Amino acid sequence: MARRRGLRRNTRRTLGAIGLLTLGAGAFYYGYFGGFFGGRSADETDALAMLPPKLTTDRPVEDDAVANPYPEVAEKGAQAPPPAAPMQPSAETERSNKIIESARQLSQSGNPVAARQKLSEAMNLAAEAPPAGLRAELVRLGEETVFSSRIFPEDPLVAEVVVQPGDSLDKIAKAHDITASLIARINGISNPNMIRTGQRVKVLKGPLNAKVSKSAFRLDIYVQDTFVASFPVGLGAEDSTPTGQWRITEKLPNPKYYAPRGGKNYEPDDPENPLGERWIGLEGVSGNAKGQMRYGIHGTIDPSSIGRSVSLGCIRMHNADVERVYEMLIPAKSRVEVVE
Repeated sequence: MARRRGLRRNTRRTLGAIGLLTLGAGAFYYGYFGGFFGGRSADETDALAMLPPKLTTDRPVEDDAVANPYPEVAEKGAQAPPPAAPMQPSAETERSNKIIESARQLSQSGNPVAARQKLSEAMNLAAEAPPAGLRAELVRLGEETVFSSRIFPEDPLVAEVVVQPGDSLDKIAKAHDITASLIARINGISNPNMIRTGQRVKVLKGPLNAKVSKSAFRLDIYVQDTFVASFPVGLGAEDSTPTGQWRITEKLPNPKYYAPRGGKNYEPDDPENPLGERWIGLEGVSGNAKGQMRYGIHGTIDPSSIGRSVSLGCIRMHNADVERVYEMLIPAKSRVEVVE
């Protein structure tokens, strides 16, 4: 009898344990699988009740300054901003464009001198940033009207001279503040010492002057105040080409190079002479250039330096270009202005 009671107690204990295990497994099943399939326990329900409500948009709430990282793209449903109004040309630009169009018509009608004058006005209006093609067209007109042998009626920059007994190109050149070699080039005279009485030659009403733009790396040539030619240049490193007015002191063909800082000197015609074949000496007379010496315009044996700031302060040019400028400028009369 006692043994049967003990067996019953053990059976109840076993069934109780099994019940607890079953309950625990059921809770686990409900909590795990029930949660997986959408059911929630009471604890989960309480925990979820403490969470903030679900946002009404799928985009996180952000600071207004960065709410739309692509502000140029309108939000869905928002009105797109109106397009920016096109920039209106300045009054000077409009005037320049009208002058250029007028000059084009004059040139096409066979009046290049009037066209050149119109374009020179436009160049003066837009000296800092001339319209595209303006410089090139003025250079073309300069070659046609100034540096050719043809004389156009009523051209204020040129004159015709009839050679008199005892005349020479040097004498004629000095009377017009230009060089004999420039007269020879313009008129196709191969030997400047061979001119004849009664010969008609074209001359320019000089002197010719130059303006160097440091920002553009260009040297422009003017007859009186009319732009007629332009050439690329190289300038001094570390802003070592002073701005201001310069006068020409001397001109030397095949110059000897004297190193300014104790380097090697080079004789004329030495292929390593850094001055090339021409030297135009400069002396500063005003601005930052005032009192400056030992500067000049010269050729180079390093064409890659043109358009760059690499020299000791002088103005470098391609050898063929400096030969032309050498013919255009004269000592004491021509001026050279260097501007930023």
